Amino acid sequence: MIVFNAIIFFFIALIYSSAGFGGGSSYLAMLSQFPYSNSFIRFTGLSCNALVTSVGSIQFYRKGWIVHKPLFGLLLFSVPFCLWSASWAMNDKAYFITLAFCLVVAGIAMLFQKLSAPIESKSIHNPWWLYLVCAAIGLLSGYTGIGGGVYLAPILHFIKWGSAKHIAASCSVFILVNSIAGLIVQAFNHTIVWSYDQLWLLLAVLLGGAIGSRMGSSILSQNSVRLMTAVVIIFAGIRILFLHL
Repeated sequence: MIVFNAIIFFFIALIYSSAGFGGGSSYLAMLSQFPYSNSFIRFTGLSCNALVTSVGSIQFYRKGWIVHKPLFGLLLFSVPFCLWSASWAMNDKAYFITLAFCLVVAGIAMLFQKLSAPIESKSIHNPWWLYLVCAAIGLLSGYTGIGGGVYLAPILHFIKWGSAKHIAASCSVFILVNSIAGLIVQAFNHTIVWSYDQLWLLLAVLLGGAIGSRMGSSILSQNSVRLMTAVVIIFAGIRILFLHL
């Protein structure tokens, strides 16, 4: 069973990382089909998410796609609320259904968006209301246990915040930081569960993330990045919805 999961995790990481995401939602959906504890599932999903996006963030940084100042402002409003909501008690069914609907809506929104023209990093700025949105995303991210990039990316595309690759790079870092925040809360709450099975999963996503993030940062076109992002988000949402309705 663990070998099968590792193979699936490899492909999840490959696809998600190419679009700037970590794959946390699909990891959760996959693990929820097996008799793992909730603590095991949540910690594994966050760990894989953080590992994949750390690799992706490095790749995007080397290619010059990360815009530091605007991204820092978004994180400044997101992370505190993520830390807060990550400590909330949650009902399993409500949690997964909420996550599923958020993913499907975000994916559909991306399918109907027009890509912004390439923009230089220095031209990117944050409208004031985007900080409030990031605070709300932080709340939702902490509750669902994923990094929040799937919620942030459609908004950034809609307001033409930057090119598709600028957005993918920023979302990768956004997910990484929020995932680490969630892990910190788990550590303080003593809910971390570790086993050797997770080592295989982490190795699988490390390899998949390394390959996928390189594709996304240098090979795939902007349209490919956007389309892949939308398809993956919708697939993950529908998958979770079917599992938990």
